[in-house]
Amino acid sequence: MHLSVKEILESRLLKTTKLKTSEGTIDGKVVEWVSVIESPVENFVRENEFVLTTGIGCHEKTEEFLSFVKDVYDSGASALAIATGRYIFEIPEEIIHFAEDRKFAIIEFPWEIRFADIVHEIMTKMNDLNQNNRKRSEDVQQHLIQKILEGKTLEHITKYVELELNQSVLICNEKGEAIAGSANPRDVLTLWNQLKKNMSIHESHHPMQSEIGKIENGDMQLLHLNIQSDTGHKGDFFILSETGSSLNEQEVTIAEQAVVAAALWFSRNSAVIKAESRMQNEFLLNLAKGERMSEEHVASHAEFFRYNLNLPYICIVGFPENLNDLINHDANLSQSRKASLERMSIYIKEGMLYAAENLQRQLLFAYENDEVIVFLETPNSVASDTVNQFLDLVERRFSHLLPGVTFSWGIGKEKDGIWNYTSSFQKAKAALEMGRSQRGIGKRIDFDETQINRLLLNLAINEEVQDITMSTVSPLVEYDEKRDMDLIQTFITYKNNNLNVSQTARELNLHRQSLLYRLRKIESLTMLSLVDPDDLFLLNFSIKVWTTGVIKK
Repeated sequence: MHLSVKEILESRLLKTTKLKTSEGTIDGKVVEWVSVIESPVENFVRENEFVLTTGIGCHEKTEEFLSFVKDVYDSGASALAIATGRYIFEIPEEIIHFAEDRKFAIIEFPWEIRFADIVHEIMTKMNDLNQNNRKRSEDVQQHLIQKILEGKTLEHITKYVELELNQSVLICNEKGEAIAGSANPRDVLTLWNQLKKNMSIHESHHPMQSEIGKIENGDMQLLHLNIQSDTGHKGDFFILSETGSSLNEQEVTIAEQAVVAAALWFSRNSAVIKAESRMQNEFLLNLAKGERMSEEHVASHAEFFRYNLNLPYICIVGFPENLNDLINHDANLSQSRKASLERMSIYIKEGMLYAAENLQRQLLFAYENDEVIVFLETPNSVASDTVNQFLDLVERRFSHLLPGVTFSWGIGKEKDGIWNYTSSFQKAKAALEMGRSQRGIGKRIDFDETQINRLLLNLAINEEVQDITMSTVSPLVEYDEKRDMDLIQTFITYKNNNLNVSQTARELNLHRQSLLYRLRKIESLTMLSLVDPDDLFLLNFSIKVWTTGVIKK
């Protein structure tokens, strides 16, 4: 609510004033400021200002006086009140016609009324009105805070704000998704995209409106305020209205209070989600590690998180090999390491949930350090196919969300079945560790594929096996350290290519003679022949035991 020109003219002090223009020139004219101005005007008059003047310097200078009135009008003043009887005795008809044509109020008052009294009268009325407005603003603010404390939804907040503003609003989250408000999301987002291209702040003489983005298109107008908290951008607040409408000072205050309330709601909601996520993660880790929990505890947590624990699940453990490099790269550019890690963790979880939804499978998700732990619902008859389809979708999603990240995967036993969370987790983790050490990074390893590795691990702890292995492999290890020729990898590649010299040379990018030299060097160092089946078996077995990592030099 604002003070109007009509209310000012109805005050007792100004009963003797004369409105020189028609009554229509004061209809709907509001007053936010009052000042005394003489020529030149320049930029001293603000929008919606009630201007007082003596017209000094314009006596019998109609053109100069008209130019002064034009400048006041162009500045957006609500009305011009002219003191007559000293410098101006009669307001020229040219000025009255100019003002009448433009619906601009010209007021005449006698010289005897002091300007200070008029300013005091107007300021008193404005202060009274401001106190009422402030009381209303405080009530609105208190109401919004109360809704947040009561845990009301954002929809409750927008409905209340819409009633106070008598306008449609829309609140979008940081992803640009409409989450509350009655304004048409399609109309809002269309105008918002246009506004972002220009990204100009709405120009206004009112200091409180300087941060409001504004755009008009046809009969629609969009106002935008940014929802910000101490942790960064939270979303956007939009007001959709008819073209030409504007917010008064109190409505701007209410809009700003709504933005603050929305920021508090987002922060509170984020804190609740993080707390639930920590509880969820802790519960699943305890389930995976076989921590002792009562049946009531398990049942209540499963119900709270909407988990169906009575389905057959298989555990998948993933490890992002180069995630730290990407996080450090982001941190060097703009984001902190913590912010980058949180963002990438969200992307990983979203990718997992997206894949599970596409396959219409239940998914239990947890993480520990850099490892991702997933329990995927898998009917025993098609467990392997389901897991591979799931990981295909996940990696395809990650190629967009986390380009450059390479994942290694360990997969539990196919027929782990129902309520075998701990066993399946242990098998998946063992498969991951064996796969990374034996086959390298970026691979998918099923626990069923690690039978030989598990056999080798058990053999590697035998002292006699260790002695045989070291006597066979140590000459190659020592030679590799001195000459950097990588004889062990040369033999592994040679064996994988079925002892084919040409194929091995191509794979290692070596000349045939260079490869033959390496093979002869292996024979001379180990005293074993690569054409003798027993010698070949002993060398192959010793190298496999060595690569388990159990035996230290």
